[in-house]
Amino acid sequence: MANQAKSLSAGRQNLTKAQIRARQEAENLVVTNPTKPKANEITKSVKPMLKLFNQLKKVNDHFTDADGIALNTLAYNMYFKYMNEQHLLSLNVTDDDCERYMSRIEKLNKQINESMKQLCIPLNNRLSLANDMAKVMIEEKKLEQMQARKMQEVNPLLALLGDDDDE
Repeated sequence: MANQAKSLSAGRQNLTKAQIRARQEAENLVVTNPTKPKANEITKSVKPMLKLFNQLKKVNDHFTDADGIALNTLAYNMYFKYMNEQHLLSLNVTDDDCERYMSRIEKLNKQINESMKQLCIPLNNRLSLANDMAKVMIEEKKLEQMQARKMQEVNPLLALLGDDDDE
């Protein structure tokens, strides 16, 4: 089994300054991204749904703008599940509509579980992603440095030969 990814603050191992900088940038993008999810227009238009969205947003400090779609979907489905449950409670058990509401609630439960799975990216997975991103960023910088060196390097023998041709 592969080693678990660790936060940069958990241990620096033997990393160069460039590697440390790349890891910090990657962790900032993936783990501690300061953006917050925003409610969409449908969620904003229904007050109880907006309140539910805001409560869900406060559950985890690591939710970012990318998690907004799943959070909106979750709030939407939870609100409609609640509405269906309220209507189900008002019905008589022998009523024909009772079964229809039960199947709706079951479908909403499945959709809620899917939204929860989308939001449940463990911190370890985010750190692994940050680690992989840092490796790519380091390799890109190395390639840039190699290309810059190739452009700057001039063969001194060719320079001498060029000078001799002028004479």
